[in-house]
Amino acid sequence: MRKAKDNKNILKRYYRPTITTCPRCNTLLHRHWTLWDKYLITLDGRIHIFSLGYSCNRRRCSRVIYRSDEAEHLSPKGSSFGFDVIAQIGWWRFWDHRTLDEIAALLNAKCLPVSRRHILNLIGDFLALLRATQPAKIEAHRAYFKRHGVVISLDGMEPEQGNEMLFVVREANLDLTLVAETLYSSRADLISRHLLEPIKALGFRIRAVISDADKNIRRAVETSLPDCPHQACQVHCLCEAGAPIFEADRAMKTDLRRDLRAKLRPSSRALSQAPQDDPQSAVLMDYCEALRDALRADGISPFKLAGLKLYDELHRLEMSLRRCQKKRNTVSCLPCWTSRSSATNTLSLILN
Repeated sequence: MRKAKDNKNILKRYYRPTITTCPRCNTLLHRHWTLWDKYLITLDGRIHIFSLGYSCNRRRCSRVIYRSDEAEHLSPKGSSFGFDVIAQIGWWRFWDHRTLDEIAALLNAKCLPVSRRHILNLIGDFLALLRATQPAKIEAHRAYFKRHGVVISLDGMEPEQGNEMLFVVREANLDLTLVAETLYSSRADLISRHLLEPIKALGFRIRAVISDADKNIRRAVETSLPDCPHQACQVHCLCEAGAPIFEADRAMKTDLRRDLRAKLRPSSRALSQAPQDDPQSAVLMDYCEALRDALRADGISPFKLAGLKLYDELHRLEMSLRRCQKKRNTVSCLPCWTSRSSATNTLSLILN
């Protein structure tokens, strides 16, 4: 059952227009009515907001209602959450990469209980506000764009096959988003109409375009920007060029994992049966853990090759084990000396 909110001790704030006299006849404005009032949730808590409307009583003056700009800037129209709460939730989600449950816990810590479903609605409000500020961001760099022109990067993301695609156009030098649109298809005419034409409408000189080698994107650039240089993204080219090397490295990593895991299992089994007070067995268990960590390594095309990294790690572990094997006749303490044979056998099993 939904609990009713306690509004008895809520702080009340009244907002009036900043001007006190009529701009036309310079007479004192009088309170006309309460334009709106609502309970607003802010980072400082819940408050009861009243926006008061004022007007001039003279007949010759137009019946204009003056309101408070400050009250209108506290929250979006029709929302009971302030801009500060919406901006904070957006920061937690997209800059701090918090999950919905983490955001709910942070809001509860501030005594602002918001349901998990409504947090999604507020994230949508934040994205709408973020998009509304894009023209102002572009206008702030107008002098730079007039002098240096625009180098745009164009890329599309498709979460699942057959679903809508998100296309983002950014200014490559400033890392500034210019246009972002969701398209139901990656056809060249849609890319040209919804992405490239709005960039041309800004009126800046487009110096170059950077994108992947997608045929539809290349066709759209040729249609909308025929004289503009178009370069394929070097990261995409390197990934394509390094694909054979990456596949060969993955095959080598698979073979190394298969051979090492077959030897690592009996070694771990032998060490688990050794006495717990054996210091050499404890050291060898650390080596086994280091081997397991090395086998879990993964790579990212085109430069981070997991097979070569695994090979280097195995080489370092082997050199360390060889040094330990050379020092096995060194007597350090009685338990090490008495348990030397079982540990030596396990060490030989790992190395061979």
